[in-house]
Amino acid sequence: MPGPVTQIDQFMKKIGNKGGMSLTTGFDVYFQFGDGVSIDQKFYNNGDDDVVHMLCDEAQLPNVQSATGGMNRYLGEGTVQYPHTRMFTDVSLGFLCDAQMTPFKFFSNWYGMIYGDEMVDMDGNGVEGARGTSPLQKNRVNRLKYMDEYQATVKIMKTEPNNASPSGRVPTVVMLENAYPYAIDAVPLAYGSSQVTRVNVNFYYSRHTVVSGNPGNDANFNLRSFFDFL
Repeated sequence: MPGPVTQIDQFMKKIGNKGGMSLTTGFDVYFQFGDGVSIDQKFYNNGDDDVVHMLCDEAQLPNVQSATGGMNRYLGEGTVQYPHTRMFTDVSLGFLCDAQMTPFKFFSNWYGMIYGDEMVDMDGNGVEGARGTSPLQKNRVNRLKYMDEYQATVKIMKTEPNNASPSGRVPTVVMLENAYPYAIDAVPLAYGSSQVTRVNVNFYYSRHTVVSGNPGNDANFNLRSFFDFL
């Protein structure tokens, strides 16, 4: 059995054999819709799906939590907590927006289709076209779809750099099962210093699956390459 690491060079060698340290800036997000999904994906095909993927600038690997109950095993020991139910909370994803507002349109269309609302197309172009647009009928009804018609699998891939690409290794993937957007945060617009427009979307899901990847030690990767990415 090897002894403890007492020198910094031994520690750095061990970290180097693992491919360096993990970076928070390495991740990719994908949405996988099943065959039975009836949502119009006009903002998520013909290359727009790549735009949505690349513009995701904030994500998180979901937390895990257990609901617990208490029991007394021995006299004088006190209450011992035991887990009885797995709990899955919501996940928030942040997206930058291009000039076409593609991520905002995609998630707004997805959310609206849950309630049977269709996105209104603008009559013409420019400001005059926007002014001439009318809302949907005021006496319309909201008929919800079945959950299997609008849910998707959200895949959050934690990536790490190698010599070939900043995201050449994938040590783990978290798949959010039966996910759907339940809230789209307000998008702030203001005069002053220009900033990139962002939209934050919150998702509910039934449970998640953690997939363990095996990217290897990447013998050609060294710590100098790792620090070049910082």
